[in-house]
Amino acid sequence: MRSLLKWGAAALVLALSGCAKKDVVAETLSYEVVSVVPHDVDAYTQGLQLTGGRLLESTGHYSKSSVREVDRKTGAVLKRRSLPAEVFGEGLTMMNGELWVLTWKEKTAFVLDPASFRTLRTHTFDGEGWGLTTDGKHLIMSDGSATLKFRDPKDMAVKKTVTVTEQGRPVKLLNELEYIKGSVFANVYMTNRIARIDPDSGQVTGWLDLSALRSQLPTPNRAEVLNGIAYDEETGHLLVTGKFWPRMFEIKLKP
Repeated sequence: MRSLLKWGAAALVLALSGCAKKDVVAETLSYEVVSVVPHDVDAYTQGLQLTGGRLLESTGHYSKSSVREVDRKTGAVLKRRSLPAEVFGEGLTMMNGELWVLTWKEKTAFVLDPASFRTLRTHTFDGEGWGLTTDGKHLIMSDGSATLKFRDPKDMAVKKTVTVTEQGRPVKLLNELEYIKGSVFANVYMTNRIARIDPDSGQVTGWLDLSALRSQLPTPNRAEVLNGIAYDEETGHLLVTGKFWPRMFEIKLKP
């Protein structure tokens, strides 16, 4: 009997270890540039979103934050709405036909009509707001840490949190987000890299290094860090740019 108990205990340990989360080795993602267009050099880009053929962008800085529609072919600003001077604009996303825009330290999310940019309502939330995307059910937020918060759009309540890691180490400074085919793509602040993240486990499954794009920016410039990811569902391409970047790039991920 004792040997049977030992055997059973050993089998249980093996079963549990088999269910344990295994570290994923992140792959290196490669890309090619499809097109390049001008980008407003005064735009401190916080978020990009393609929706219904329209390119929407949110920008930051106190007294300068805005939401705008941008011509993706020319980079021209087609429509612009300033946010209140006392808020620092952050990421944005479309959910259920409404445009959500975060603020940095003001603990406020603006919900806008995407056609007119008119404020429909506001929500409050705890902590800082950085990047924002959606999986169709939750609003997914970053706050500059290694944590993604999944919030209920009804009241911004946190339904779950996921710690983003690579080989067991937290990946901090997560910024602008984009949900693409079941993965979360995230700019990592102060770098020119984008992490591809499994939203269930939090593990980084791929890295996209866009450092080479900086060499394609005209000089002189005051370009800061890479930030801004918009996914084109029709082509599968990404639009990427950065804070005060004079150019925006359309890129295609290689298989």
